[in-house]
Amino acid sequence: MKRILTALLFIILCAASAQAAQWSPKADEYWIKVNKEQLRLTLYKGHETVKSWPVSVGRGRGKTKKSRLDLITPTGTYTIYRVVHDAEKLVFDPAWFNEEGEPSAGVYGTKLISFHNSWQIAIHGTNNPGSVGRWATHGCIRLRNPDIEDLVAYVRPKMKVVIVESNQNLPYSKETI
Repeated sequence: MKRILTALLFIILCAASAQAAQWSPKADEYWIKVNKEQLRLTLYKGHETVKSWPVSVGRGRGKTKKSRLDLITPTGTYTIYRVVHDAEKLVFDPAWFNEEGEPSAGVYGTKLISFHNSWQIAIHGTNNPGSVGRWATHGCIRLRNPDIEDLVAYVRPKMKVVIVESNQNLPYSKETI
């Protein structure tokens, strides 16, 4: 009987925790949705579309990212914590992905938007604009530099990023860490 009560309490606490983690945009709240199937990033205010741009996403397929080496852009709801305005100074090191090549600056374009996740993926510009609109990244979301410049004008810490596999009725969900 004690085990049943403990299990029941655990289920109730899990359900309450999931409810508390639900997020839904307020009417005046800006947020970002990335649709992997459409290769589109859309900026919303409430439920209204503000702007939309083509993107590249991870060349790995699937919804769940297990390691930085699987090349998947994970689905879920994330929270932005900063914008890096001089991303061209950041250095990309191919060794981090067990790839050949030398470290190089400028790969992340002019701006980078960091959001909380376990794999250090981000939304950023590129030094290779021809790669946008393809499944081409290690998991990051890549925009052309003029597009990321336009987007960051709206971005603030604590703003939500929702990444979906394809069009879904609910563009928001529980927080993913």
